[in-house]
Amino acid sequence: MPTRRTFAKLGILAGVGIVGASTEAAIILRFFATPDTQTPLAGNTIPQFVEPLQVFAGARVQSASTTVQIQEFQQKMLPQSIYEKLSSPYNNGTYLWGYQVGNNPLFSPGYTLEALQGLPTTITYVNNLPHPSASKLLPQLTVDQTIHWADPLNKMGSTQPYQGTIPTVVHLHGAEVASSFDGSPEQWFTADGLHGKGYVTFKSTPANSAVYHYTNEQPATTLWFHDHSLGMTRINVFSGLAAFYLLRDKYDTGQPDNALKLPFGPQEVELIIQDRQFDTNGQLLFPNGTPEKNPTGLNGGPPNPKIHPYWIPEFFGDTILVNGKSWPYLEVEPRRYRFRLLNGSNARFYNMHLQDDANKAAGPAFWLIGTDGGLLDIPVQLNDPHAKSPRRLLLAPAERADVIIDFT
Repeated sequence: MPTRRTFAKLGILAGVGIVGASTEAAIILRFFATPDTQTPLAGNTIPQFVEPLQVFAGARVQSASTTVQIQEFQQKMLPQSIYEKLSSPYNNGTYLWGYQVGNNPLFSPGYTLEALQGLPTTITYVNNLPHPSASKLLPQLTVDQTIHWADPLNKMGSTQPYQGTIPTVVHLHGAEVASSFDGSPEQWFTADGLHGKGYVTFKSTPANSAVYHYTNEQPATTLWFHDHSLGMTRINVFSGLAAFYLLRDKYDTGQPDNALKLPFGPQEVELIIQDRQFDTNGQLLFPNGTPEKNPTGLNGGPPNPKIHPYWIPEFFGDTILVNGKSWPYLEVEPRRYRFRLLNGSNARFYNMHLQDDANKAAGPAFWLIGTDGGLLDIPVQLNDPHAKSPRRLLLAPAERADVIIDFT
């Protein structure tokens, strides 16, 4: 057996995001004050690098036709040592919304889909999210009806909390697809069969679902799919609706005999990096500007009436997740690995580099071989330990990078 090393450290820098705006008066604050205050769990109290990374190699879905169920469920995103101290039902995990891809278990991010260039894929997306009266997650979120949004109940501008079923639509980010199946914000659909004005489906299907047809004509690249509902994207993606979609071609096959001699199998690893905030019950906390929802002043402090009565300008969580686990570790062999990196955060940028955890010295160089559009013509060296100002890998929200790290 070869010796193994641990790779798990990720460098982080905060970035910028998008500011939402509204012309509504500050009276909105009266209606949206959260009745049950969540107590934030400080990110620096969460044990780091104690549980293994969730990997999808060997469990990716490769099929010309598959179904993706959108459901609420519980998952242990934090270490077991935190959940085991909680009472029921919180000891069973964090409530999330997620994609169940094919026959794989429910997990966030969803299991990876793989497709081959030139071979179309047909996916049936089914919205099974519960009504707000039954949802355990939705009461922790603020659904804003004052903005231009999906508005299934036709109450645009209302200052009352939204009481309908959750609209969803799936966008395959970075893909070259027909506009009909792009998952645009107005193409949403709900669990009880309500549709946005742009709703379309490739073939007849129950009203709580839509069938999309992807031609997969572009070269091999790293794509991902996520919720794209109008006025709800920030909340739905935060709640877990994201997954990888790897497009292959005759050069980048993912097989041992691939023409480019790229790492494959267990040595090809997807990494979706997200920042989140949790409460002391281990549940997601998406703060807003109200003192009731944001008592400690984290992520926005007091209300910002010039921006919005309860919105925060942008979200920065104090806990970093990789593949749905807080600060996991990955055991690696002394050989080359290929990492498909995705910044799945709402607003945070990441400045990626390697370093020796013992003495903080610059780690080995690694190679950027691909970006959002696919493989580069020539690899680019990053993190050169001999350079005075080594180039690092800066990832913006939704941006992808394909890198090779040699652990020999």
